[in-house]
Amino acid sequence: MEQTSSALNPGTIDLVVKQGIFKNKLVIDRLGIEFKKRYVPFSDIESLRYGVTNVYVNGIHTNVNYTFDFLETNQKKFRVFFSAVGFSKKSKQEAAEHYPVIVDILWKHITSKIVNTMIQTLNSNGTVRVGNFEVGRKGIKVFYRKFFFFKREIFLPWKDCLKGVGPGYFYIQSASDKGILAKSTFLSTWNLNALHSLINYLWENGNCFKLERGEKI
Repeated sequence: MEQTSSALNPGTIDLVVKQGIFKNKLVIDRLGIEFKKRYVPFSDIESLRYGVTNVYVNGIHTNVNYTFDFLETNQKKFRVFFSAVGFSKKSKQEAAEHYPVIVDILWKHITSKIVNTMIQTLNSNGTVRVGNFEVGRKGIKVFYRKFFFFKREIFLPWKDCLKGVGPGYFYIQSASDKGILAKSTFLSTWNLNALHSLINYLWENGNCFKLERGEKI
């Protein structure tokens, strides 16, 4: 990945990113995203998902893929994709440095707004459903498979919820029954990154219990 601007502005990014032998210009400013000569304003984006994938061929690390998917209000999808060569230290270092910068900018313009909407929904006694999780005032309903075949759902009160992140996925597990485990993957689940931030916020300073008592968070 090549940086085309003289310095990385905390609020913008201007890069030439690589996808195999091809190069594409990626610009993210205070108003929107431009990639492959297509421009999408932040105001037209209602959902996002993103993540990192390590690619191996015959046990050899060949690439690190970075994928950002956006769902527009008209239900059209917009993808930003680039990769780093697995055996190139310089390529991997450049991509690793820029990925969190892109995530931070998306947080400022998109993700934080989605999280705030989720909080407003919970404060209004509504529920938030993302992937295999449905968050409510008193806990989380999880959707999971039993013995790989049977779909199950169960409500877990806050005191029985454990959260965590695995390779490419987020999970909620019952503290009293470890067999109750629900997962969703970041790359395939819209707004899971936002839900992850929401759950972390609910865990801070006992916010989940404030919510349970009917208090605003």
